[in-house]
Amino acid sequence: MRKKIFFVILTIAILVRLYHIDFPIAGWHSWRQADTAAIARNYFENGFRFFYPQIDWGGNSKGFVETEFPIYPFIVSILYSIFGLHEGLGRFVSVLFSLFTIYGLYLLTMKYFSETIALWSVFIYSIIPLNIYYSRTFMPESTLLMCSVWGVYFFSQWLDLEKTKYFYFSAFFISLAILVKLPTLYIGLPLLYLALLKFGKTTFKNKMLFLYVFIVLLPVVAWYYHAHQLYIRYGHSFGIWDFGKGKWGNFELLLTLKFYNDIFFKSIAERHFTYAGFIPFIIGIFLPRNNLKERLFDFWLIAVVVYFLIVAKGNQIHEYYQLPFVLPGVVYIGKVYAKYVDIKSLSSSFLKNRFLFTLLSLCLVGTILLSYLRYDRFMKGENYNSYIFRLAEVVQKTSKTSDLIISANENPLILYLCHRKGWRCSIDQLNIGYLNYMTNGGAKYLIVEKVETNTPDKQKKVNEWKIKYKIVYDDDDFMIFSLN
Repeated sequence: MRKKIFFVILTIAILVRLYHIDFPIAGWHSWRQADTAAIARNYFENGFRFFYPQIDWGGNSKGFVETEFPIYPFIVSILYSIFGLHEGLGRFVSVLFSLFTIYGLYLLTMKYFSETIALWSVFIYSIIPLNIYYSRTFMPESTLLMCSVWGVYFFSQWLDLEKTKYFYFSAFFISLAILVKLPTLYIGLPLLYLALLKFGKTTFKNKMLFLYVFIVLLPVVAWYYHAHQLYIRYGHSFGIWDFGKGKWGNFELLLTLKFYNDIFFKSIAERHFTYAGFIPFIIGIFLPRNNLKERLFDFWLIAVVVYFLIVAKGNQIHEYYQLPFVLPGVVYIGKVYAKYVDIKSLSSSFLKNRFLFTLLSLCLVGTILLSYLRYDRFMKGENYNSYIFRLAEVVQKTSKTSDLIISANENPLILYLCHRKGWRCSIDQLNIGYLNYMTNGGAKYLIVEKVETNTPDKQKKVNEWKIKYKIVYDDDDFMIFSLN
């Protein structure tokens, strides 16, 4: 019966993630999706050169970029070669990896607790809103989460069963997780905890553990060294090493209450767990641990919080950076529901603790309802009537495939949808001198979205461009200038 329940949960997870599976790149966090999709498309169109990922906003250069290990867009590009270029394939890969994440979390939780706790944990994991949304976007987040949970699971299996295959499986998945997102180095803390439980004082003398670290980190060092050489040579990067001024190393943020409010309340409590799910999570934090191995999830959670503190600005800006917190987090929720809500005997559960049973029942209904409402809000951003699709169609009709475009918007989405190479710049960065420089570099057209001209200074610039350049298209939403 419990296996049937798991497959019902898995079916629900699939169905809610397949909605808009074929939607073009757009909507919430379209900029990140556009960059990933561009790398996949450029692999497909330019010869599958894995070690040379390309973006669309490289201007008149080749566009090779310093980025995380691009295994996800490369897999999608291979599917393009088989089935044709459809963004739905990228979303499908994300959904597939998210299902493997659910199964891995189920096995890991069942190993350290019980099947009942495992079922509750994966059910909550499957329905909370940001998990649903980001597990069907054109982004590598599903790849990261899948590799993390399976890496931990296989590591625990190796320690318990001492089978070499689990050792190498774990090293493979953990290395891949760190390659996909370098901050996943935090996963070393829960692994170290398991190793200390197994080997005790001899942990730091264990040759197999040294071999494990070597196998995990060697590809990481090799890739990020290579990626940085691409940056040195071509000048394009996703800002991996911008310590103190990019996404990480902004330690002054840790001294502000706003930082903790943004991450733990606005993001984790409200957006990820919903407040209805956050209540049982807090209760679960204070439940007693029955054995030392259960504390794996404590150290996993602590490790993710340390990652929050190091990558402070990135976490404060982007809520999907907190997705790794949810993996161990839902286990605390699962423990609470398994303890106080017995599905087999609801009346008995109610009589044992009426207050908690009532509270948790309301929280469960609230989690489902609030998850639906938030997910629906995200889906409204995926609008087929958006002017950006019309803009892309006009650009494709107006220009040649080889024409270089300037998008007066830092979001790379416009270049991706137009299927053109070029530059992405905010209007604040653009002036006549800079436009002349890019025109000499081969720029043919300038795209201005009118929603971006929302200040007098920006409007003044656009009026200057109207005088200097020919307008080839103009409507209520955007303008296209010819720079020749």
